Amino acid sequence: MEAAEASGSDGPRRRPRRVLHVQKVAGIGGSERHLLTLLPALQRNGVEVRMVALATGRALDFTGALRARGVDTAVVPAGADASPRVVGGLVREIRRFAPDLVHTHLIHADTHGQLAAWLARVPGVSSIHSTHRFYARQPWRTPARLAGRLACRTIAISDHVARFVTRIGLARPERVRVVPYGIEAGGWTLSDDERRRARATFGLAPDAFVVGMAARLIPYKGHALLLEAAARLAPAMPQLRVLIAGEGPQRVQLERVAARLPAGLVRFLGFVPNVPAFMNACDVLAFLTMPELSEGFGLAALEGMAARRPVVVTRVGPLPDVVADREAGLVVDPRSPDELARALAALAEDPVLRVRLADGGRIRARGTFGLAAMVDRTLDVYREVV
Repeated sequence: MEAAEASGSDGPRRRPRRVLHVQKVAGIGGSERHLLTLLPALQRNGVEVRMVALATGRALDFTGALRARGVDTAVVPAGADASPRVVGGLVREIRRFAPDLVHTHLIHADTHGQLAAWLARVPGVSSIHSTHRFYARQPWRTPARLAGRLACRTIAISDHVARFVTRIGLARPERVRVVPYGIEAGGWTLSDDERRRARATFGLAPDAFVVGMAARLIPYKGHALLLEAAARLAPAMPQLRVLIAGEGPQRVQLERVAARLPAGLVRFLGFVPNVPAFMNACDVLAFLTMPELSEGFGLAALEGMAARRPVVVTRVGPLPDVVADREAGLVVDPRSPDELARALAALAEDPVLRVRLADGGRIRARGTFGLAAMVDRTLDVYREVV
């Protein structure tokens, strides 16, 4: 995508004073974790931020975490997929806060928030976080395209998402900007003593080779692929342990599969509040998205890199670009448990390879995907708009 358009002025672009962010929230997933990082960082860079959560489900988990980080947060009930009441509520929030621009995330907020911004005569920015197939189908295609036309700029979180956005016409190519997710890498790596304590907390033996996975237990996240690979490795690798962090509707089904494997091989941990400790307790982290799931970036893989763990990802969407094959991790075929088993065995047998990949991931997490880079790119987009 093009880096920038002309600002229409020979003078410097000004930074917005106030930005209102809007997203439909049902809990804390990838886009919410992104906002928990981005919004406080924008405030530290002199932008007054307010979050409007279009609330459903466990939205309070997110709004509480955001308020704890010092971000002013309002809640508007999400309502139906198309709701004039939601638009009206957002118009009132916009007029109350008087932002320089409105930044919306995900299709529900894009549809309602960009219309509300237009009605309030405030410029808008939209962020596309995934390549969900529903964007290309009715009844979602028309409102998504309308939001793209109303938004002054559309942020894609990866080159993969940017290609998708332009291919199906969600926004004009000259208005699309790529701003990858960024991370504050400093809080993810533990000392050797802290790592030993974390492993003890999870009941891991000193000689255990631990493969961890942190992802919602939903279809196409790749849990079944990991269990198949573990079944192949277990006879020759008695020290192998698989830890699965996260909750979701597939837990019962996956536990039934794991019950057929050797006792103690796989443990389901449920919700893990201290994700850095979990990741540091592992020797390798797996992020095994299937092609059916419209991955936009792969934030959990970046978190694993920040934790200085080698990662194994599937050859799906943006994941190979995030890890840069054999620089920060290994890339495997999403349909091949044998290839995954070979990759895990290679990492188990080669501590030098593990260290090299872990160091490479740490460098990428600090540089290419550092928090400062994400904030600077976001502010560049804002300056274009205001």
